[in-house]
Amino acid sequence: MTSPSPPPSVRSYLDWNASSPLRPEARTALLEALDRFGNPSSVHAEGREARALVDGARDAVAAFLGCRPSEVVFTSGGTEANALALRSLARPAAHRSFAACRVEHPSVLRALEHMEAQGWTACWLPVDPEGRVGVGGVSGPLGFGTLQAANHETGTIQPTGEFAEAMARAGAAWHCDAVQAWGRLDLRVADLGCATASLSGHKLGAPKGVGALYVRNGTELEPLLRGGGQERGRRAGTENVPGIAALGAACQAALQDRDADRRWVRGLTERLRAEVRRVAPLARVNGPEDPDGRLPNTLNLSFPGVEGETLVQALDLEGVAVSTGSACTSGATEPSSVLQAMGLSAWRVKNAIRVSLGPATRPEDVDRFLSALATVLRRLGGAEMF
Repeated sequence: MTSPSPPPSVRSYLDWNASSPLRPEARTALLEALDRFGNPSSVHAEGREARALVDGARDAVAAFLGCRPSEVVFTSGGTEANALALRSLARPAAHRSFAACRVEHPSVLRALEHMEAQGWTACWLPVDPEGRVGVGGVSGPLGFGTLQAANHETGTIQPTGEFAEAMARAGAAWHCDAVQAWGRLDLRVADLGCATASLSGHKLGAPKGVGALYVRNGTELEPLLRGGGQERGRRAGTENVPGIAALGAACQAALQDRDADRRWVRGLTERLRAEVRRVAPLARVNGPEDPDGRLPNTLNLSFPGVEGETLVQALDLEGVAVSTGSACTSGATEPSSVLQAMGLSAWRVKNAIRVSLGPATRPEDVDRFLSALATVLRRLGGAEMF
C-alpha cells in the first residue's frame, strides 16, 4: 500500500514545461470575460463587447511576439498551431521535401513522419550529444523546413538564425515551434526570420485550450477548420473569448516580467544543478552544461540505477512534481525520441527526468526537491549512486 500524496500546501511543482499555473492577471481576465457572453461575430452591443476583448488580446499577443496584430491567428493551442503551419507551408511547396530534425515536439514530429509516409522526402538533420541541431546538412531543393526554438525536454536552444539563413539559400519558408521559448528567452519573431511560429497559452500562465500562430504577412494559410469567416477566414469557429482574453493578459504580464523572471529561474535552476551534483555525483545532465545553451528554467537529468519513471513516482509521493519528458507522451512506454536522437547511452535515456521551474518557484521548492531526491535515491539507488 502506497502512502497518500502530501496535501497541496506542502507540494513543490517543478514541471512548468508541461503546464504552468494561471497567472493572476490571466485569471482576472478569464473571469471577467465569462460575463461577456455575446458572439464576437455579432454586430449588436453584446457581440461588440466580446469582439473588443478578442481585439485587445490580439494586440497584447502581437506586442509579446513583436509582430502586427493582423499576423496573429488564435488557435486551441500549440498542437493546432503547429499543424496549421505545417499544412500551410507544405501546400504551395514546389518540391515535396522538407528539412527537420528528430528532436522536435511530437506534434511536429508525428506530422512530419506522416508526410514522409505519404511520399515526402525528408532531410533529417543531425543532432549533437547536447541536442543541438546541425544545420549544415540542409540541402535542396526543399519545399519547407521546421525547427523548434528550444527543446521541450532538454531546454537546448537551437540555432534558428543559422537555420533561417540555410532556408533562405534553399528558397524555402520555415516554421518555428517556439512554444517553450516564449517568455523564457528574449525573443521576437523578427529575430527568428520564420514564416510561422507557434505559441501555447498554458505554458505562459493562460488556461489550457488556447494558443496562437504567428503568420508573417504574405504567408497563405490552408485552414484546418472550414466554416465561418472567423480569424479572417483562417480558422473557422466561434472564438474562445475567455481563453483568448486570458491569453492576452498572460502575454502582457509575461512581457512586462520577462527579464526579471528569467534571472530568477536561472538562479534557482543553476543552484539546483550544482546541488544535484552534491547529492548524486554520478548524475548526468542531458543537454548543454553551459546555462547559456539551454532554457534558463530547464534541466534534464539521469541517475544511474534508477529508472526515470520510478523516480518521478517516488518524488511525487515525497511532494515533488517532475516528469520524464514531454507531457504529450505521458503514459507511453517508448523511450524519449529526443534523448535517443542525441545518441545518449541506453541508461541515460531510460533513467532521465525533466525538472522545469517557473516564475512562482521558490527557493524552498528547490530545497524540497533536493531533500526528496536524496531520500529517494538512497532508498532506490543503492550505494552505486554515491
